[in-house]
Amino acid sequence: MRHPDYEQEQRKLEETIDQIEHEISALREDIREATDDYVKQVVNFSKAKELRYLEDHGREKPYFGRVDFIKDEVYERDSVYIGKRGVVRSDTFDSIVVDWRAPIASLYYSGESKDAFYRMGREIVRGEVTLKRNFAIENGKITGIYDGAVKETINREMSHPDDFLQEGFIDEFLAANLNETNDSRLKDIVATIQSEQNDIIRAEKDRPIVVQGVAGSGKTTIALHRLSYLIYNYQDSMQSKKFMVFAPNRMFLTYISEVLPELGVDDVMQSTFVDWAAKRVKLMLPKGWRITSPDKPLVLFFDEEQDPREKKAAANRLRFKGSLACKQALEQYIHYIMDTRIPFKKLSFVFSRTKQVFAIDGDFIKKSFKELFSHLPYHRRVDALRKHLKQEMNKHFYAHLRELKIDLDKQGLAKYEKMLDQILDTYMVSFPRLDVFASYRELMSEPSLLRRLAPTEISDDVIEDTCSSSHALFAQERIEVEDIAALLYLHHLVEGMDGAGQFDHTVIDEAQDLSALEIAVIALATKANSLTIVGDIAQGIHAYRGIHSWDDLTQGVFLQPRASMYTLSQSYRSTVEIMRCANEILKQIDLPITVLAKPVLRYGERPEMLLQSSRNDMWEQIASRVKQYMDEGFRSIAIVTKTIAGSKRAHKSLKAQIPSLTLLSSKDKHFPGGITVMPAFLTKGLQFDVVILVDVEQYERNEWDAKLLYVAMTRPVHRLVVTGNPDQPGPLWTRMPQELYTTT
Repeated sequence: MRHPDYEQEQRKLEETIDQIEHEISALREDIREATDDYVKQVVNFSKAKELRYLEDHGREKPYFGRVDFIKDEVYERDSVYIGKRGVVRSDTFDSIVVDWRAPIASLYYSGESKDAFYRMGREIVRGEVTLKRNFAIENGKITGIYDGAVKETINREMSHPDDFLQEGFIDEFLAANLNETNDSRLKDIVATIQSEQNDIIRAEKDRPIVVQGVAGSGKTTIALHRLSYLIYNYQDSMQSKKFMVFAPNRMFLTYISEVLPELGVDDVMQSTFVDWAAKRVKLMLPKGWRITSPDKPLVLFFDEEQDPREKKAAANRLRFKGSLACKQALEQYIHYIMDTRIPFKKLSFVFSRTKQVFAIDGDFIKKSFKELFSHLPYHRRVDALRKHLKQEMNKHFYAHLRELKIDLDKQGLAKYEKMLDQILDTYMVSFPRLDVFASYRELMSEPSLLRRLAPTEISDDVIEDTCSSSHALFAQERIEVEDIAALLYLHHLVEGMDGAGQFDHTVIDEAQDLSALEIAVIALATKANSLTIVGDIAQGIHAYRGIHSWDDLTQGVFLQPRASMYTLSQSYRSTVEIMRCANEILKQIDLPITVLAKPVLRYGERPEMLLQSSRNDMWEQIASRVKQYMDEGFRSIAIVTKTIAGSKRAHKSLKAQIPSLTLLSSKDKHFPGGITVMPAFLTKGLQFDVVILVDVEQYERNEWDAKLLYVAMTRPVHRLVVTGNPDQPGPLWTRMPQELYTTT
């Protein structure tokens, strides 16, 4: 049945498309009149981008929403049509379509209350929203109209007594988008941004924000949309080419890369923390030194055959190196140098003509160095002290000359200046110049020194494990990935941060798997602490070194200004049945703060466990399921193993039956989509139509394995299949309530 306003809205759409066609013709004519004038070339480049958008997207699907608004005391309704980009008539400058990032567009994304407002600069415009409408448009034709003011209540009997939802709400337009199948890339969500997501996207720019978002809550997409919003609204103070996105791996960067041009942020910088930071650290290392593979700890921690004592020692040192305690030890090292290796003796000289002694007391010098210049890195502090001492000497010397009415000629003054410089140069020799890497080696290799400088709550075992492993690594002329942030922070303390404030805004995705010290280093490179940090503590698969509580950031790294904290508990990815099983895994481990995902009430099939009589039988069943799902129209299917070695075995066993199967590793830069096999840690941040999880019995009942399994289980949108041993399904799956899944 057609919407009662269909004919009216279709006419409006046709009028809009006609106006856009007129604008396309006008833009083509303007660009055709090319000139050598630089300013006009810049303008034409901007027009060319606008033309490309209108030709590729604007005339086929010019907008996706409408909001009707009556301003207070005006009593005149405005109908605003909202699209991915704004379109303005070139002759009258009237808006044909309003950009989703514009202030008035926030009305479309606000909650269900009729009373609403939006900010226009410093002005707050208040009024009443009378209609919110979504459009599904294909090739210039309306295929669906959804009025969003009234939402359908879906109430279903829950089969589990501890269920996390008794009732939920989902509008038809959102449901239609969620039920689509997935290809190999992230998509924009400008048409379906929810109210709580909109608050994050439009948060103030000069304050760090930290987002704890459950699996499927749209953290990544929200962060990228926030970039687009900031670029659109703060063009005078921010440049998109100075925006940085840090992602967990190179493959994930390609996964998100295609959505950036659609959001108008195609020229932002993108990197992993390791790639960005290692370039800087390599300049500090002696020739021939290397950085170990970032995958090495993963092999250690997710291989059950590894020595538990070795795992414990590795966790101790890796967690310490990325901690705020390590940051404090590095800061204390600079104080240690000042307290033990700088004598702070009295500085003096005699003016031979009058026999006057000019002196600066050592305590004054020490206080100046430690307090007056405490804001400066060590070497700049040394340089500033020398300049300060010269000024102090000159002040007293020239006062002495004025008092005695002595007038030194040019030659006499030059002789004095030369003498003073020599005296200062000799004096400043007692202030050691520090080599950053040599200093770091000293601190991390000597247990007694690290014990002295580290906070008292750090155990002796952690100190010993850190120093012994560091000593062994240094003997091989190697450092590990976890040393990188500590070295950069020490460089900041000694020399100053290279490129401090180089980023206008920074997005850190999957931030739970970075350390607090790594994020502190990124903050130093970001202007005015303008960061968007998103992650999920429950998905911290690098638990041996990552963040265990956002308090490390909100109460440790970001003290001025304080970070704003947001929590997203609604999951829009997986079905209720899949999320029930995934949440059961989290309930089995003791996390400081566990936010269980609340899925929108989109129902599907229960997860399925394939029971196999042999390994060959398992591979045959997996291949059969893949063919079945491809026939059903699912486009992205991931076969997920616990380990890197396991993914190689799976690929070898299945390649003959699934010729299009692609094996992915951490070295891959491109995410191909289709049918892939990969280790579980690589699935982080990705999503698929179907996930087939191999050998669930391999996951042990500990924090690392539980988080890894949870990550893998929350990747599918529509189907989850697990394979396992029916007699020994593993420590985690054993406790899964049988009514939550089926067996075949």
